[in-house]
Amino acid sequence: MVWANYQNLALILLYAGLAWIGIRVLPPMASRAVLAATQSQRARPLSSKRIATINRLSRDLTRFVIVLTALIAAVALYVDSRGLFTFLGLFSAAFGLGARPLVSDYMSGAVYLFEDLFAIGDKVEVFGIEGMVEDVRLRTTVLRAPSGELYFIPNGEIRAVRNFARGTFSDANLHLKVPAKNLDEVLALLEETLVTARAEMPQLLERPKLLSVDGAIGDTVDLTVLAKAEYGHGPETRRQLMHRVQHALNQTAAHAHHPGDDPHQQPRQASEQEPKHGA
Repeated sequence: MVWANYQNLALILLYAGLAWIGIRVLPPMASRAVLAATQSQRARPLSSKRIATINRLSRDLTRFVIVLTALIAAVALYVDSRGLFTFLGLFSAAFGLGARPLVSDYMSGAVYLFEDLFAIGDKVEVFGIEGMVEDVRLRTTVLRAPSGELYFIPNGEIRAVRNFARGTFSDANLHLKVPAKNLDEVLALLEETLVTARAEMPQLLERPKLLSVDGAIGDTVDLTVLAKAEYGHGPETRRQLMHRVQHALNQTAAHAHHPGDDPHQQPRQASEQEPKHGA
């Protein structure tokens, strides 16, 4: 009896040693196998972000399976096969009921191996939280908010993901207030400016559209320039469009002002520049 206990203890130590070796050897091999299988089903090469995500998830899943196998083998030394299956059945039922959220988190993490919802480095929004994906673990996804906070979101709770990194274009819209007095001239000059911008700015995907959203007319008219830029070039394109449109409006203001006109009826840009000129 004592010898049997020593033998079981030796086997447990052997299982622990094999698990320790397996945790260090098998995860990289499993990661390469999963990457090869995933790549074989795609026409395009995997991105570096997707590769990093698959590496992390496959390694975590492999470690989990190795540890679970070692534990089951150790328990089997003291329980016969029939009792072991009964024990595993009762344990899985109790574990499934008592730790259902935990099981859901791990299962969702395993699913992310095959569903390319997001990857490490993508900017996403989950539960109204925007941030950069810093890590995708088997149980949690780690987001870094723009303000610096770190969010740990259980994978089982993720139902809808807004992935900004998968966009096909970026908005570069402008909102303008122009005087209604010279509206026809302003519209014609703006249309000409937008046509020129499309020809000279390759990051624009199409010619910007000039719209009046509300259609209201008064002393001033609110206009919107709808512009689509290549993904990731929205802020830069918006800045260039602002410069071009402002230059066009300044030209319109210069042509509209005559010596006999009331200077207080000049466009706002001109009235704001006078103090700077006299300073």
